[in-house]
Amino acid sequence: METRKRIVDSARGDQPFDLVLQSVQLVNVLTHEIYPADIGITGERIALVAPAGRFDLRTKEKMDCQGLWAVPGFIDGHVHNESSMTTPARWAEAILPEGTTTVCTDPHEIGNVLGLEGVRYMLQASQGLPLRYYVTAPSCVPAVPHLESAGAVFTAQEVAEMLRWERVIAVAEAMDFVGLAHQVGNITAIAEAGQQAEVPVEGHAPMVSERLLQAYLAAAGPRASDHESLSADNMIEKARAGCLIYARVNPTLDTTQEVVQAMSQVEDKRMFGMCTDDNAPNHILQNGHMNYGMRSLISAGVDPVTVIQMATINVANHYGLWGLGAIAPGWLADIVLLDDLQQVRVRHVITSGKLRVKDGALLTPIEEPVKPRLENSVHLPADLSVESFLPQVEGREACRVHALNLSNLINTQLESLELPCQNGRVRFPLPEGVSLAAVVGRHGQGNPPSLAFITGYPLQSGAVASTVSHDSHNLVIIGKTPEDMFAAAQALAQSGGGLVALREGRVIAEIKLPIAGLMSPLPLPEIAQQVTHFEQSLPELGLMPYFPWHILALALPVIPQVRLTDLGLANTTTQQFIPMQA
Repeated sequence: METRKRIVDSARGDQPFDLVLQSVQLVNVLTHEIYPADIGITGERIALVAPAGRFDLRTKEKMDCQGLWAVPGFIDGHVHNESSMTTPARWAEAILPEGTTTVCTDPHEIGNVLGLEGVRYMLQASQGLPLRYYVTAPSCVPAVPHLESAGAVFTAQEVAEMLRWERVIAVAEAMDFVGLAHQVGNITAIAEAGQQAEVPVEGHAPMVSERLLQAYLAAAGPRASDHESLSADNMIEKARAGCLIYARVNPTLDTTQEVVQAMSQVEDKRMFGMCTDDNAPNHILQNGHMNYGMRSLISAGVDPVTVIQMATINVANHYGLWGLGAIAPGWLADIVLLDDLQQVRVRHVITSGKLRVKDGALLTPIEEPVKPRLENSVHLPADLSVESFLPQVEGREACRVHALNLSNLINTQLESLELPCQNGRVRFPLPEGVSLAAVVGRHGQGNPPSLAFITGYPLQSGAVASTVSHDSHNLVIIGKTPEDMFAAAQALAQSGGGLVALREGRVIAEIKLPIAGLMSPLPLPEIAQQVTHFEQSLPELGLMPYFPWHILALALPVIPQVRLTDLGLANTTTQQFIPMQA
């Protein structure tokens, strides 16, 4: 009450403000206007917003903001902190100077490895940061339980428990859209737990349309969202059905043109928000964070004020984060000052009424709230060997096998090929254009690797492997020889996880991620340097010098059409397993 009274006293003029932003160009997302204004801040809240020069404002500190635009702090509606490969504190160091002041992060990556303890760690590791860190309770641990296994299983009981924790504000993306639409599996009860808690149930519905979409949204409820729409028509269909559409624009997956086309056909833009979803550390370092996508939309012709509404008030209203997302009296003082509106170029950042970033640089270092969890989480089968990566088949000299075509990562297809074999084993070396993929349970399952042949992936020699493997994060390997695949598994088991590129038993590049095999305790620029070196080393194996997203998404059983999990090759639409032999 004392703090609120001081805010009101300042607004009346009976007490000085703590900080005044003078003569700024205010981007008012409540009325879709830009006009000159003075902003008075007391404590952590805005006390006054008035036309520039209207009042003589007494203040302890004043900032001359001529030539700057004041916009609300950016709110990332759906993101996975773990994809930055850094802890919450190290991540905040990188994204706060880019204008992101609030994140709504889904820690299902670490949840799939460490269970509830992983989610607790992310909350503890984000406590007290100068960036507002909200968590959505993971609903997909694992995403499709009968198609894969992980380090934990979250049912409605675990989700209901997390929803009682401080700063947990929603049920995270319901990735098993087939199960939810048909009201089967864990996800059905999990979504109901969200309805009982009266929080949003975040969505994940790639290419879901027509009656299946109607069933999915009926189950998710009136505060559903989706970040997986890849066509304008699908975005419009979902928005008309009451689903918030996140414009997911990052250097890896740019849907700018589809978003622009969809928005051009909808008069009211309130059903469009913004998110980054997955953003690699080197991309953040080179391109920024939310401001990257905002620049892209503006350059494609979307009105800048509309884009800022998408990145602020629209997301805040979706989650019920009252007091965030706009600049007005009584609202929280999270303000970004831009020196270029079109380029969304950040000069200063204020959170909770305090100047955190000045001229693009943090004023105060961000300390780790807790020690990073560095225990090794890579627990491979004890009997894993080179023999484990030799596919067994039926045939004397030749055999026909199913293969997973990775040429289109968003919509993988099944094909069949004929391979030479001998004594019940496929003969190596494999033909040009064919590789072997393996998913090895790394959570102590103890099962032999699941194997599948792949095409559409230009690996020519060696192997690449990763413990970052959405979303169960088992160990995924793509290789040309069983020897290199086994050597890659050994390298990651010894390092505690990450990514490795290997040729003839020799490691040529490595990204070390000892926190749950997903994150590093290093500052983001240092881990970004490891990622860049890794990318630059891939041509030695015949691959392009780009981040190997194929290996990260190979085992994701909620993306059409075919994936390889630790339990086998599966059709993700029918949720049925596919035998190796055609």
